[in-house]
Amino acid sequence: MDELRLGWEPDNLTPLADIEGRMRSYGAQGVTLLGNGTLLFITGGDDPENDAKRGLNEARFLTDFQPVELKEGGYLVKFHRAVAVFVGAEEFNAMRSDIDRRLSELCFPGEHFIVPDGSTQLLQLVGLYARGKLQKDCYSFNFYKRL
Repeated sequence: MDELRLGWEPDNLTPLADIEGRMRSYGAQGVTLLGNGTLLFITGGDDPENDAKRGLNEARFLTDFQPVELKEGGYLVKFHRAVAVFVGAEEFNAMRSDIDRRLSELCFPGEHFIVPDGSTQLLQLVGLYARGKLQKDCYSFNFYKRL
């Protein structure tokens, strides 16, 4: 049986050093940063890379998201209390036309794009884009570092 995959799993365009710097400025410790901008808030464990692999194995099934616009710019898209994806403001702006054009590829087969009450279409586009980045990290594992 084939795995359910998005048609487009975009590459992270925000430098990982920038994401790391932002997370450190927030005082984040013990956070695992992956190559496509995924952040894992997994506590304990002696092997961060193996813990990240196990976490991503479960994260690939997450579909709901909550985008938060950061006051310093950019977005943190939460999928679970232990999983988020960083989307830089410049990254999103650079990709906006591609996101609009490829929106159907950021949805799973049969999924419909609905903007929930209290949200904006912009934040939902950020969330769908971040979900694509998360899927890329899930299927093309690239451990960067544990902060």
